Amino acid sequence: MADISRRARRTSLRMPPQRAVLAFDAEGFSRTSSRHQRLLNTTVRDVLAEAFQRCDLADLWRNCSFPQHTGDGYVVGVHSEYLPLLVHPLMDELQGVLVDAQPHLAFEDRDLRLRLRAAVGLGPLPDSGGAEPGDGVGTAMTETHRLLDAAPLKEALAAADPELTLLVVGLTGRAHEDAVLGGYTALPPRAFHEIEVSHPAKGYRAVGHLYVPRPSTRPGHAAPEPVGRARARHGDTAPGAQGPGPRPAPGTVVFEAVHDV
Repeated sequence: MADISRRARRTSLRMPPQRAVLAFDAEGFSRTSSRHQRLLNTTVRDVLAEAFQRCDLADLWRNCSFPQHTGDGYVVGVHSEYLPLLVHPLMDELQGVLVDAQPHLAFEDRDLRLRLRAAVGLGPLPDSGGAEPGDGVGTAMTETHRLLDAAPLKEALAAADPELTLLVVGLTGRAHEDAVLGGYTALPPRAFHEIEVSHPAKGYRAVGHLYVPRPSTRPGHAAPEPVGRARARHGDTAPGAQGPGPRPAPGTVVFEAVHDV
């Protein structure tokens, strides 16, 4: 007879708290000298702290969940109620802080520049305050890093004028739906462009949303084909798309990441 004792029963578990996840990565970090890598490493954290300060979110920065320096970037988690503020005004302020930081970097090396990709995600993540291992480990963290490493974010930064655009931002589908479509950010939905996040080697494909606080075009760089036209030509639709509807704004492109980091 099967064991049907109370001990053998499968029980439900409490869900970890909802956390908004914010991850950053510096452009071209590995191509920078060891000496300058150290400088950029410390500058990343400094500019983030300053951006939070300028948004009157200094306490949020000081009390963030599972902060982690990744060498060429940084990861933090905050209570989900602050998700809209991570999108706006924080990202626009961060663009300004990066601009202010450039003269200090140029003093060390006139060719040294700090440009960031950012990804914002949302979901239940363990958070023991460092008391237990595994804080921040979960699907939301994985989705955020898949987005951070997606080709559309890298291409958006590469296609922009390096003197003007120092930050590009990606939101996961859930973060975009809750914060932007939910009406909690000061930014309208049309400020975001739909992108495809594709990592074939990992069997991963999802929809993300791109925001560029200071849009520009690199001199001599051809503008990418709008995704709406490309999909119409190939008869394709984005994952999760539901037939005809508003097309993404011009400049949205679909890329496939073929690298594995």
